[in-house]
Amino acid sequence: MRSLRGFTLVELLVVIGILGALMALVLPAIQGARESARRVQCANHLKQLALAAHGYHTAHESFPPGLHQSEFAGSPRFRGTSLFTYLLPHLEEGALLTDWDYDAPLENTQGGAAARSATVLPILLCPSDTIAENPVSLGGRYFGMTSYGGNGGTRSYDSDRATCDGIFHTTGPASHPQPHQQPVSMAMVSDGAGYTILFGERDHQDPNLETFVVYYWAESIKYLGRWPAIGGRKRIADVTMSAFGPINYRIPFDYDRRQQVNPPLASSRDFQVYEDRRKCAFGSNHPGGANFAFADGSVRFLKDSLPPETLRALCTRNGEESIDEL
Repeated sequence: MRSLRGFTLVELLVVIGILGALMALVLPAIQGARESARRVQCANHLKQLALAAHGYHTAHESFPPGLHQSEFAGSPRFRGTSLFTYLLPHLEEGALLTDWDYDAPLENTQGGAAARSATVLPILLCPSDTIAENPVSLGGRYFGMTSYGGNGGTRSYDSDRATCDGIFHTTGPASHPQPHQQPVSMAMVSDGAGYTILFGERDHQDPNLETFVVYYWAESIKYLGRWPAIGGRKRIADVTMSAFGPINYRIPFDYDRRQQVNPPLASSRDFQVYEDRRKCAFGSNHPGGANFAFADGSVRFLKDSLPPETLRALCTRNGEESIDEL
């Protein structure tokens, strides 16, 4: 009679090792496929935003304001209506605007987490974007978040230094840096629709920035990107970005290394230019760059190695720059 022979311990360990090696090879491919699917879904969201913006343009002969602002007595002093609010009817979300208060926008935050301003809109979210809290709560008011922002030109924030040479900026009686600024029309896009950014992505991760938040030197990036953008002039940063920072820019040092910067940072005022650049920067969690929708409706992935001068040329609507690389 022939006896049955089982696996020896060595053979079992060899088999486990082979399976482990195979898993190590397969998992990156699976993760890569998932990220590829997320990137495609994100690009589709931007395509829908571009189509919605053109639908608004057809109806109003201009793109929506980045943030239409009026001045009020009380706090916050400046309140407004964001570009995403204006786009809701063209994103099949028009029902959300039923009884929307344009005259007193802060009223749209009434109702806590059930407020209209707290509505989470999937089309405004990139599946690769990590948002810690959505809707986000600030001072007892809730706001839905977005992973996208309109093109604010060379510099979108802070409003005192905004260039207003992109597609979206503040408009209305309390607009900045000039009062009564007007929205942009396609006729004003002389650089060519295929060479002018309409929308892009925002990344919500920046560990170094958060170290400055602890000491009240900066606003957390996790609160940036509130699609209703209702209160204050600073809220233009929620719905626009620009070429002031490179794609995927993050703060390159933490709070403990602030004295090693040239020049050293002695106060939050010294840090402001870095925070402003971070708030202006397009970016994403897609490896190597971010998705962008252009004024002709096309969507392209731009690498974060894109030269700053090329990004500036793509963000200005009538700069007449030559673009050598995309």
